Amino acid sequence: MKAIETPHAGLTIGSVLAYAAALVLAPSAHAQDIAPSQETAVPSTGLEDIVVTAQRRSQNLQDVPVAVTALPSTALANANITSVTDLRIAVPSLNIVNNNGIMSTSLRGVGSTGVNPGFENPVAVYLDGVYLASTVANFLNLSDVSQVEVLKGPQGTLFGRNATAGLIQITTRLPSEQLGVEAKASYGNYGTMEGNLYLTGGLGHGVAASLSAYGLHMDDGFGRNLTTGADTYKISKDILVRGKLLIDAGPDTTLLLTADYSTVKRNDLAGIALPGTLNVNDLAAGPQPNIGYDQIADSPTFKRGWSAGGSLKIDQRIGKLTLASITAYRQSSYTTAFDYDALPLHLADIRYTQPERQFTQELQLQPARAGKFTWVAGLFYINARTAYDPFNFNLYAAGQLLTVTNRQDTESIAGYAQGTYEIATGTNLTLGARYTTERRKVFDGLTVVDIPALGITLPVPAADDHVRFGKFTFRAALDHRFSSDVLGYVSFNRGFKSGGYNTGSPGTPAYRPETIDAYEVGIKTDLLGHALRINIAGFYDNYRDIQSQSLTMGIISIVNAARARIYGADVDLEAKLSPEFRLSGGLGWTNAEYTSYPLAPISNPLGGAPSTMGPVTGNTLPLAAKLTLNGAATYATDIGSGKILASANVVYNSGYFLESDNVIKQPAFAQIGGTLTWTSSDDHFSLGVFGKNLTDKKILSFSTSLPEGVHGFLYGAPRTYGVTAGFKF
Repeated sequence: MKAIETPHAGLTIGSVLAYAAALVLAPSAHAQDIAPSQETAVPSTGLEDIVVTAQRRSQNLQDVPVAVTALPSTALANANITSVTDLRIAVPSLNIVNNNGIMSTSLRGVGSTGVNPGFENPVAVYLDGVYLASTVANFLNLSDVSQVEVLKGPQGTLFGRNATAGLIQITTRLPSEQLGVEAKASYGNYGTMEGNLYLTGGLGHGVAASLSAYGLHMDDGFGRNLTTGADTYKISKDILVRGKLLIDAGPDTTLLLTADYSTVKRNDLAGIALPGTLNVNDLAAGPQPNIGYDQIADSPTFKRGWSAGGSLKIDQRIGKLTLASITAYRQSSYTTAFDYDALPLHLADIRYTQPERQFTQELQLQPARAGKFTWVAGLFYINARTAYDPFNFNLYAAGQLLTVTNRQDTESIAGYAQGTYEIATGTNLTLGARYTTERRKVFDGLTVVDIPALGITLPVPAADDHVRFGKFTFRAALDHRFSSDVLGYVSFNRGFKSGGYNTGSPGTPAYRPETIDAYEVGIKTDLLGHALRINIAGFYDNYRDIQSQSLTMGIISIVNAARARIYGADVDLEAKLSPEFRLSGGLGWTNAEYTSYPLAPISNPLGGAPSTMGPVTGNTLPLAAKLTLNGAATYATDIGSGKILASANVVYNSGYFLESDNVIKQPAFAQIGGTLTWTSSDDHFSLGVFGKNLTDKKILSFSTSLPEGVHGFLYGAPRTYGVTAGFKF
């Protein structure tokens, strides 16, 4: 497909925004007389203000010249969004998938399915202000979350080297000195038991604490292994415990200490070839049958491990300034195993353990009160280590065992500053810059090929190596408040994601950083007496040195995949039609195509033949859907001694490709979900029912083409439903 030229893209986006602006700006003849700091009383029938920290300070969502989808805890509960992977239900242009045990993301067409120790997602994840580098330990549940913010487009100035697509900010609840307890339990199909507990209270004057716990267990999997009889697509346990201590140490000092621990055991990993394709390991069997969530692998398929961490945040008032310090340490270790041949034949399997740890320190300085000139400056440091310890590729058919024990260290430091100045009444200019310097070092601990039948062990030496990257990123934005209800803005952002080494392929050269230049124009509106909120943004991105994946001998390698051009628009909408009835929704339209990728892995659609290398210029980037739509409706009403809240949501996706060769595609689909909850009039007790994917669509969340021609794959969850009960005091 031929890519649309830049002028046409600009006209398309510009036309949409101009039309929207004409609708909302018509009554604003004297908009220039209204200052941006002027507060407008919001009628009780209007939508509540949403406070976000997209610019590292608390602001009204409608005052921020950044495209942000913000989901408070009520919106998460109403849509039954219980994990990070569920966020695509409510965020247009966001795709999050289980990439065979590793989280892969795409936002506005920028994403990657690449996996390797040390490789970071282009959609950064922050938990209570702490960056989470791991892609293995990021399947987070949202049990005690107060708000989730999804920032769209590169955030290279304030958030750094890892946010070329955007970022997900997760904020958990703060402790309160007032005693409180909440609990909720659910039981669903597949024998799924899930529970949440939250306790908070004071430990003395100026000291508050909280403890939250989450647990999930499934009695049955979505399918069964027809060879071994074991359940497939089953989460045996998923447990998280988090504690917080909030200390008011004086009129100018606040301390927040957080610690968490999680452990998981699940086997929702690939273990079969894609239906309708050939498995090169058994060509005589012909095209693989469609056996749904069942598998036929003879080797164990699982992911299990743990993650733990802690952080200390200090907020200190220094005269007219505030200084924030966030110190954090995290550590995790996960073991993954799956059947490489995807057959009930003992030919090959993979098992690896990936230990990781990271230390981060961030300092932020900014004025205590916003004024005509508002700014923030900071320093960020991360020291991280990730490894294969070990990676075992068992080639039983050839009588060989390939073992890789290798680690990669990262040390990165950055300084940044961003300021916003009111250059005229209602008009603000924002300028920001960041410089990052990073050192990556790879250590070859042990790489051997073992041939047990011959009693031979062949070491494969590779020298230790290191590389340094330095990058200057920046942001410029101009926003104007046309009225108290309408904000328009234009911006330019440069982002980059650091390069690194392929930990699983010792001796190979480092891959380079990827960079993105993003242009955005947007409008934010509160209409009809703040009963209707519509935010629209159009974007155009130049994406260079894209970090993509190549797979050899079962080991994923990251390569630079030349260039892409991405443009599109997204819309967030919320309406309060009455005190009882609300609607919300979003739209994302994205055109994401490679403008140059001369040597990409290309597989045979039928499988059974080795992959080749060739050009894929004009192909769509992996996980990037052309059109995404989401909508939700909630209705609340009083009945007798309680109240009923009904909520329904729908998601439409026009389909996406799983790899850069565009051979394997997830077709268009729609999914429906909903909740129905009764709450007592004193708000102490609740009962409810819920359902997800009620259309029971089998959605490809992962697929990869092995060099030998096998198309491995993994489905997302089928229809799930259940009942809930809770109490709160």
